[in-house]
Amino acid sequence: MTVKGRLVVYVGPMFAGKSAHLIAAAKRETDVLALKPDFDTRDGSELVSRDGSHLAAVSANVWPADADRYDHIVLDEGQFWVSPHYNGDIVQDILQARLRGAHVTVGGLDTDYRRVPFDVMTRLMDEADEVIVLKAHCHVCGAPAAWTAKTHETGHLLETGDQELYEARCDAHWTLPDRP
Repeated sequence: MTVKGRLVVYVGPMFAGKSAHLIAAAKRETDVLALKPDFDTRDGSELVSRDGSHLAAVSANVWPADADRYDHIVLDEGQFWVSPHYNGDIVQDILQARLRGAHVTVGGLDTDYRRVPFDVMTRLMDEADEVIVLKAHCHVCGAPAAWTAKTHETGHLLETGDQELYEARCDAHWTLPDRP
């Protein structure tokens, strides 16, 4: 298989700036399709970063029929592009887009709040032309943080949220949430 396009994956914990990097990458391009998971209703029809940047996006749970007409495709929250939130195999859809020549940029959490890798992100990183690992600042001590920690257990693995539910943590301060 001859690869024509490029796949870049931004990974790291929450609060590491993944969405800001995606938005900046998209704004350097023309002819961009920005996608966000359909069930992620935060911020309406935009990708929004904590730095205030934003980009119009399409909410999707299937690969868009018109995706082939775009030269650059940006996907936010890569860890959420799985069943039951996505109908299909997002990795295969992305690889097909790259094969036809699209530049695809994906941002997502590499691990969940238990420090278990998200399979879809691992597969994307394995296929990527470039993986950019970002760190946040630990919410406890300010040191570089590679982990997302849940502040309280909700019983859900795939769950949107912000500072009311998640924190970035370093090795010394990462813990599992207390059970209710």
